[in-house]
Amino acid sequence: MKNEVSIEKLINEETKRRLDLMEEKDYEFPERFSKMDYLWAGICVGVNLILIILAMSGVIQ
Repeated sequence: MKNEVSIEKLINEETKRRLDLMEEKDYEFPERFSKMDYLWAGICVGVNLILIILAMSGVIQ
């Protein structure tokens, strides 16, 4: 049990590692979402909401 590392310590170490990586001068940030990306996300959310409503009302089982 003594050799066990806490999850909080692991998260803190990983967060520090990732922040250090992002602060490097040559770090390349991903490109921003385009209108098409937002459109596809909205369509996916809409389809899932419709399926949930249909399943809750008993139309699909």
